[in-house]
Amino acid sequence: MASALPPAWGAAGAPGQPSQPSAAEVRLRALSRLADEDHAQARALMLKEAPALTAGMPYAGQVAYLRLLRRLHADAGQLRDAYAVDERVIVLASAAGDEAQVALASLGRVHKRLNDNDPAAAMALLENLVARYHDLDGLEFRANAEVAYGAIYNMLGQHDLALKHYLRSLELIQRVPQLWSPREADLRLALARLYVNTGHAAKALETTRAYREAHKTMPAQVEASMYFMDGRAYVSRDELAQAHAAFGRALALARKHELRWLEANILGNVADAYLKEHRYPEAERAARAAIPVAEQVVDHSAIQMAWANLGFALFGQGRMQEGGAYIDRTATELRKAGAMLAVSNLLAEKGAALEKAGLYKQALQTVRAREEILSTLAIKERDKAFAALQERFNARQRAAQIESLRQENAVKDAEIRNRSLRQAVASLGAVLAFVLAGFVYMLYRKSQRTSRSLAELNAELAHHSAHDPLTGLYNRRSFVDRMRLREAGNAQGAPQGMAQAMDPGDDCFTLLDIDHFKRINDQYGHAAGDAVLVEVGRRLNGAVRESDMVLRWGGEEFLVYSQGVSAAQRPLLVQRILNAIAAAPVVLEDGTALQVSATAGAVPLPAAAGQAPGWEQALALADRALYKGKEAGRNRGFIVEQAHPEQGSGDEGGMRMHLVLPDMSWQPAH
Repeated sequence: MASALPPAWGAAGAPGQPSQPSAAEVRLRALSRLADEDHAQARALMLKEAPALTAGMPYAGQVAYLRLLRRLHADAGQLRDAYAVDERVIVLASAAGDEAQVALASLGRVHKRLNDNDPAAAMALLENLVARYHDLDGLEFRANAEVAYGAIYNMLGQHDLALKHYLRSLELIQRVPQLWSPREADLRLALARLYVNTGHAAKALETTRAYREAHKTMPAQVEASMYFMDGRAYVSRDELAQAHAAFGRALALARKHELRWLEANILGNVADAYLKEHRYPEAERAARAAIPVAEQVVDHSAIQMAWANLGFALFGQGRMQEGGAYIDRTATELRKAGAMLAVSNLLAEKGAALEKAGLYKQALQTVRAREEILSTLAIKERDKAFAALQERFNARQRAAQIESLRQENAVKDAEIRNRSLRQAVASLGAVLAFVLAGFVYMLYRKSQRTSRSLAELNAELAHHSAHDPLTGLYNRRSFVDRMRLREAGNAQGAPQGMAQAMDPGDDCFTLLDIDHFKRINDQYGHAAGDAVLVEVGRRLNGAVRESDMVLRWGGEEFLVYSQGVSAAQRPLLVQRILNAIAAAPVVLEDGTALQVSATAGAVPLPAAAGQAPGWEQALALADRALYKGKEAGRNRGFIVEQAHPEQGSGDEGGMRMHLVLPDMSWQPAH
């Protein structure tokens, strides 16, 4: 609710704090109450009366004005304006030395990175903020940080972690009801959205219904958003009549209160629901209504959704040329944004629609255009795979030279010894001795060069003894040596103060297995299987840090050993690995494109509660987590958060794990 001002007014130490409310404060409180009844009017008046509300205002009053304005911008869907207000608060609060307000406003930068589709950058910034303001005595910052964690994990598909953070924030709000931000309504909506995304539509409907029952009156934007989420939940349950009723209520509220961003998204989802029912004229009307609204608020995702829905609605009515123009327009915009995988998905759906309409020539052209995109994305990967195979051949050739050089060196050493002996015993003239000495010196230098070559090749041989000959990755032997060194270092111990100061995070093992690898060998031959192994190894090396150890564990299994990985970074690491492997097809020498994925099991060290960090035990747990991923459908990973071997005798045997899925690319409306 916006019925109260943010708790910045009259903050301790604020200069010029009045003993009685000023005229500006009274007006600001009135506008705050108005926002519950007429959001659009309250926002317009806030902008219009900005000079009167901020001129000569003490610091706390200016912050209160900006934070209320920021909320109104966000509720109106004007996120760029909201983020601009965050920056104004940071500048103002920094000058006043108000760390609490700087911390809160900085969380807006986290959400901006999320809206820019960069969850990794958002997570990095959030962790920095949480570490920097760890000692800040502010429940509001803690609650908002939990919301930010939830939003990041939701975008990453780590829905179990998102739910955990959302519930933590909700607990803080319920424990301290006077918190101004975040609002309970925002969290209830976030939970409902999470349930819809994870296929638990019944829980989403229960969440919105419980909130409405507990709050007989609520701001219009909250009520409209609740009905909108109901509509999405009903669509996922294929209860389309109920969905249209909920969308209708949400749309009426959004239009009445000028919530344009919400109106655009509602209309886009209405069109999508009509497409599912094959009610193409109604889908066309809804999509056409969504376009100008989405363009007015500059919501690019809503614009593209409306264009795509309109195109497929026209396709359904047999207006192929007209519909194709909208779909092609969407593809052009996606190309400009560099979203080539999204273009590929859009073309796949367009091709299917053209084929259904009997336009086989156009369908074939669309399929070829899609294949060209996929080929363009994969060509760089293919070239690198060929280079890796060539390097493998060269390595074998160099290894074959070692024995030949050794024999040559032995011959030259014998020749030097013989000539040195003759030099010592021969009674030759001074000139002959000088010439002989020079010749011996030349042979000696040549022998030195040969010895250096042999030393280099011996070093290379040592490299190959520690590396897999096919992929060039580390092998089991090198890993065991590394673990022995690690155990020796742990036995010696580290200064306690340094460990506490740096807190580098845990070590992490990520065990991977290529999905359906036997099928690749059986169908395409072992040469194709070798090419896949080489390319997967190359992608793994490119996806992890230089300090990480990547090795071929055996067969189609790989292992990544990473040091200093925090709990929050582990899902990002595993997801980055899964994405790298499945990012593009592996193209064989004959042009065949193989779609490859992998299943992962990851575990931190120490692997079990109350136990020493034994790497053998950790690998066993990682293997169990990998096996669970295979059972769950492959192309995913499970991270062991904690293991209690003494607890449980079921499949998980006392382990607590959470699921990691690869990034889901943009999907066009159906």
